[in-house]
Amino acid sequence: MVEAHLIELRERLSALEALAAVDQLILAGAGLDPVVEALLDRMQPVMRCDLTCIALPSASAPGAWDLRLDARDGAAAERRTLTGLRGSDPSQPQCGPVPEALREQGARVLRAWPVLLESRRVAILGAGFRDAADPAALDEPLDSFAQRLSLAVARHEREERLYRQAHYDALTGLPNRLLFRERFADELLRVRGGATGGALLYLDLDDFKRVNDSLGHEAGDQMLTVVGQRLRAAVKESDTVARIGGDEFTVVLRELPAVAAPIWLGGEARRLGVSVGIAAFPAEGLDCDALLRRADAAMYRDKRQGDGRADTRARR
Repeated sequence: MVEAHLIELRERLSALEALAAVDQLILAGAGLDPVVEALLDRMQPVMRCDLTCIALPSASAPGAWDLRLDARDGAAAERRTLTGLRGSDPSQPQCGPVPEALREQGARVLRAWPVLLESRRVAILGAGFRDAADPAALDEPLDSFAQRLSLAVARHEREERLYRQAHYDALTGLPNRLLFRERFADELLRVRGGATGGALLYLDLDDFKRVNDSLGHEAGDQMLTVVGQRLRAAVKESDTVARIGGDEFTVVLRELPAVAAPIWLGGEARRLGVSVGIAAFPAEGLDCDALLRRADAAMYRDKRQGDGRADTRARR
């Protein structure tokens, strides 16, 4: 009897130590991925089960789940990642991707535990045994692990939200001036290291004020949004399109995008003019501010000419 109590106390102490280690990570501001890895490291030893997993919403397949699974075979353990899982009924944890993945690994007894954040299901924990066991014994530790993961997701979402507010334009969803400068600095650093150069485009919409004055700011916002979408669609994923203020956009790419097709505003087609200035790098230097000034000056020369041609003349 005494020995059984000692074993139980040791197991509880081990569980508390495991949870405390995860708590320290969260309090230290660790990202979501390190917390997930730490939870996986500790779930199996605490619950003494054969299989554990954590499923998070898939970043590449909306409505699906990406699952990280630990499978123990004797003393050896293997961690694998399964992506784009849906399950027979993803809306129900017990019928979703976690139970199916555990059963495929030989689980005869299992639990799938939803991780909730403000009533939203943001993750699913799973644990399973290949032999007969009491699944109810998993509930308490799964709930404790779920609470930690919920806190980590909440911190991650808050940091993502703050980052987007600081780095992206609220209207168009494009990078703002701050993020543009960060990405452009990285691009110039890449070119300094010997990579192929490119071009900076500085774009200003012609007569944008007339649209705002004649059709209202809502139509102007619509025009800016459409322009942003067209620019983004015209470049590669690795290129940067940014709205740096008002009706001014910057683009780092190797081809001039097409944005001049008519835009329907207020029930009528409006043709869009755009003035463009181009500064090539490294031919015209590798200083971010100097290249911006050169592209900006070239754009204003293009606007004064009013012929829709991009100005690429270098003025030193």
